[in-house]
Amino acid sequence: MKTYEFTIIASGLDSTAPDFEDRFFEASCDDATLAFVNGRIVVEFEREARNFSHALASAIQDVMRAGATIEHIEPDCSRR
Repeated sequence: MKTYEFTIIASGLDSTAPDFEDRFFEASCDDATLAFVNGRIVVEFEREARNFSHALASAIQDVMRAGATIEHIEPDCSRR
């Protein structure tokens, strides 16, 4: 397995809520670093998977399971 690095930009959760970080950890985002920048949730992943598609798909699912709304992915692979 290889490790893939990418960032998911999301919204929809209150960063000041006492369970903000726990929601992501419990949703299997324990391989990510969280930040809140300019009103957006920044989730920087270092995800191990068979390939990039699996890494990204599982991370998107996990961020949504935490209750966040996906805004975009960086680097934005749809522009390539």
